[in-house]
Amino acid sequence: MKKVILAFILGLSLSTISVVALSLCNAKDIEFNASDATWDIDTVSDALNDLYRNKNTSDSCNNVAEPNLGDETKLIPVIISDDGTITKVSKNNSDWYNYCEKKWANAVILNDGVPVPSDNQEIDMKNIESMFVWVPKYKYKLWNVNPNSEGSLAKVHTIEIIFDTTDTIDKEGESCKTPMNEDNSQGLSGDIKNCSNGEYMTHPAFISFGVDGFWVGKFETGHKTATSTAQAQTNSNSSDLIVIKPSVFSWRYNTIKNMFEAAYNYERDLDSHMMKNTEWGAVAYLSHSKYEINREVNVNNNSSYKTGYSALPSTNQQTFPGIMGDDNAYNQQWDTNVGYLASTTGNISGVYDMSGGVSEYVAGYVVGNYSHSGFSKLTFDEIYTEKYYDSYKSGSSDTSYQNMILGDATGEIGPFQNFITGKTDSNYFNNWYGDHAYFVNSTYSWFGRGGCNVHGVVAGQFNFGNRRVINDDKSGSRLVLAPKN
Repeated sequence: MKKVILAFILGLSLSTISVVALSLCNAKDIEFNASDATWDIDTVSDALNDLYRNKNTSDSCNNVAEPNLGDETKLIPVIISDDGTITKVSKNNSDWYNYCEKKWANAVILNDGVPVPSDNQEIDMKNIESMFVWVPKYKYKLWNVNPNSEGSLAKVHTIEIIFDTTDTIDKEGESCKTPMNEDNSQGLSGDIKNCSNGEYMTHPAFISFGVDGFWVGKFETGHKTATSTAQAQTNSNSSDLIVIKPSVFSWRYNTIKNMFEAAYNYERDLDSHMMKNTEWGAVAYLSHSKYEINREVNVNNNSSYKTGYSALPSTNQQTFPGIMGDDNAYNQQWDTNVGYLASTTGNISGVYDMSGGVSEYVAGYVVGNYSHSGFSKLTFDEIYTEKYYDSYKSGSSDTSYQNMILGDATGEIGPFQNFITGKTDSNYFNNWYGDHAYFVNSTYSWFGRGGCNVHGVVAGQFNFGNRRVINDDKSGSRLVLAPKN
């Protein structure tokens, strides 16, 4: 049974967040010349909104990176109301996001042929193809660079996050340069170098793409044309089948190769790709900071593999297997008070399905080992550059947690235990909520994250396992966009 440990903050404390009172100003006191402005703004209102947002994020959230919409012909900034109403907004609107208040920037891609609505115009869900959440670049305070260590730093705690677009450098006792292996020949894992507990490190998910943030699929990747659970089991690499929104059937029973290629070809102009293991880690760590829910998210226990659901608090998920179903006796949708519990922010602006739903394959594997993925060397690392995947040292085993990549939410969430589950077999679990914890190895060489709908107590955003099956009716994936700065 999971034990909830009271979170506490160690070491460096951040500045006290102050509430800034805004004063109304008289229009005659305002001078504005659009021809002299460096911002992408058209009106005085936009200018004031932009000034306010910059002031708020700079003072309170320490330089949150502005969401990058790319060329703005595809990604449309939106605000999502608590009841699920989606409204188009200007990117300069101060209401678009506020990370201090756990209100995260959301954007959507519309179906082909749907015209871009005007600002403040509601968007019908049927006109949306995919939904995304902005994850801004940050550095975090290291606490467990040795995954076999014991002590208070290895316990569940608030992960200390500082939003910053500047990469950390080696400065003993304060920060370390993020360990990266540029040619990826031996993998990134285990190369801790001179990083130490208590130092801050820029998360590697942002460095590999050279971006100040990325857009993560708000939900697991769904199957666009499926109208039943069975129809969503399609072995295909067609990007035309991708849909990312609530209450659709997760796309399952596909090879890793097909999932990877479908994501890669989805929106090349926005550098779309299958979520990497380190990108999963970046979202998971941020979810356990003061800027998000700061606990384990609720499991999606929908037995039909529908996206955006959350188990009822009255449905006991402290068992393995967990209890699942497909009606209001078991779970509720994303736009309800129960649904918010499955969001990384604890409200409707966050990322869903990171616990349960389908077990999500991520682009993270044992270097040179394409076991049962559908890939070969020719069709993988000789075609796709290393930024699209995380590679781990050959010779790794189920318990090679020391071969982690700092920031991937595997080895750092130890120490790890091996004990008997209700099924009488022995399993490995991490120290953060007792989620399943199996490292990749030469046979089961690809990572799966989050667990699936039936996993109950062992599911969660800190769940990781090793996989090798070609087609699995309980596994899917997630999509990420990384437009250039």
